[in-house]
Amino acid sequence: MLKEFLKSVTKTSVMVIGDIMLDKYLFGEIKRKSSEAPIDIVDISSEQEKIGGAANVALSLKNLKAKVSIFGFVGNDLTGKKIISIIKKNKINTNGILIDDQTTLKTRIITSKRNHHSRFDVEKINYKNSKNKEKLLKIIKSNIPKVDFLILQDYNKGLLDKNMIKNILAEAEKNKKPVMVDPKEKYFTKYKGVSLIKPNLKEATKLLQQKIELTNKSLKNACLNIQRKIKSDWIILTLGKNGLCVFFDGQFYRQNGVPKKDPDVTGAGDNVICIASLAIFHKISIQKIAELSNISGELACNGIGTNPINYNELITKLNQNDI
Repeated sequence: MLKEFLKSVTKTSVMVIGDIMLDKYLFGEIKRKSSEAPIDIVDISSEQEKIGGAANVALSLKNLKAKVSIFGFVGNDLTGKKIISIIKKNKINTNGILIDDQTTLKTRIITSKRNHHSRFDVEKINYKNSKNKEKLLKIIKSNIPKVDFLILQDYNKGLLDKNMIKNILAEAEKNKKPVMVDPKEKYFTKYKGVSLIKPNLKEATKLLQQKIELTNKSLKNACLNIQRKIKSDWIILTLGKNGLCVFFDGQFYRQNGVPKKDPDVTGAGDNVICIASLAIFHKISIQKIAELSNISGELACNGIGTNPINYNELITKLNQNDI
C-alpha cells in the first residue's frame, strides 16, 4: 500500500491557496534580568528562518514529490523577498504569488531546553476586497482545471474572505475538484460542502460552542456535529499532543498521540492536512489515513517550530510502524 500510494503522489497535482508567512527563530540563553524593566534578557546566539503558513504546506507536498503550485500574497518588503527566494530555491513555482500589503512575519525567541520564551508578530490583516485580490482570484480560477485538488490554508490574515471562499468553492465544484480546508474560526461556516475540513480542538470548540472532552464518545459527537454544520465528507479533528481523530461516512477512528515531553506542535497541523489530503484523494482507508496523518504530525514535533514533511524520515517511520 505504502509504495503504491507514494508512487501515485508523484503524479498528483495540488494547488495550495492561503496566507503565506515567514517564521523566524532566535535562539539564546537567559543569564540575567533587565535593569530597565522586570523582564529577562535573552542573549541571542543563532537564528533561523523558515517559510510558514500555506508555504509550509506547499513545501511538504514538494518534499513528497507531488506537483504543487501556491497562490497568495507577500509584501513588497525584505521578508517577502526572503519567502520568494526560499520557495524558488525549493523549485516551487511562484507565479501565483502576488505583491500586496505587508508580509506576515512571526518571530519566536527560543531559550534552552526548547522553551518558547516569547513571540512577536508583524502583520496587516485585511479582509477588504481589492484589485489585487480580484487579480489573484482570476489567476486561481484559471488554474483550478489544471490540478487534481485544492488545499485552502486559512490563517486568518485576510486572503480568504467570504468572496474569495465563495468563488473558489464554486469554481472547484464546477470543475469537480475536491477541496481540502484547514480553517480558522472567522469563516469556518463558509467552507460548506468541502471534501475535508481539519479544525483543531480550539476551533471546533468555538464552532460548536460546547466543551469537547477527550473521550471517544465526545470526540465522535463533535465530529458528527461539525459534519452536520459544514456538510463536508471528511472531518479530521487534531488534538495537539493527544493525537487526532478521523470521521467519514459514520465511521470514527481515533489515533492517540505519541508520548513526548513538552512537544513543540508548531506546524504539525500543516503536515496533517498535507498527507491526509493526498491519502483521501487516493482513497486510502480511514485507519491508514489516521495513522499516516498522526505520524506526519508527530514528525513535525521532533524539531523546533515549523518543520515540513521530510520524505526519508516519513518512509523510515512508516516502515518502523509497519504501515
